[in-house]
Amino acid sequence: VCAAHGSCLSRVSWSPATWQHLYALLARPVVADHGRAPVAAFDADGTLWSGDAFGALGAELVRRGLVDREACERVEVEYGRSQGEERRKWLLESLALFRGLSAEDLVDAGEEAWGRGDGATGLGATLRPEMSDLVNRLRSGGWRVLIVTASPAEAVLRGAQAGRHERALPCVTRAWEAVL
Repeated sequence: VCAAHGSCLSRVSWSPATWQHLYALLARPVVADHGRAPVAAFDADGTLWSGDAFGALGAELVRRGLVDREACERVEVEYGRSQGEERRKWLLESLALFRGLSAEDLVDAGEEAWGRGDGATGLGATLRPEMSDLVNRLRSGGWRVLIVTASPAEAVLRGAQAGRHERALPCVTRAWEAVL
């Protein structure tokens, strides 16, 4: 079934009720108030893909000997348990792990964490095709799609490109900027 503007959405992985809501959303004409497209924002980890970008990046940096294994594991565990102000503390701790690393080191490790581009290894194997499909359908319908995340931009960058969400990249670090 396709929306009025010809944008088809696969039923794979969507419950019937969710698919109906998405179909109705895509079937509506886009009204751009004041010349601006409507915005859809998605979390990265657990939504656009099922993996954890920080964990994958951290593991790759540990493998390369660039960050301490125990410190990385502690941050990942404590962040996962924390809430509120405590969570803010662990976000800052995670940033401190990367202090002194070059942008090139982070980007290279992020690339490796996603696998070799074959979609079968690393975080690349966790991309959710139904979300990529939804993002592409929203874009073709005139929506602006953003990724919001607490994971480092270098860890999310490759996933955004692999899932064809690359136009969202300027907003990928907003959660980090909010705590600084």
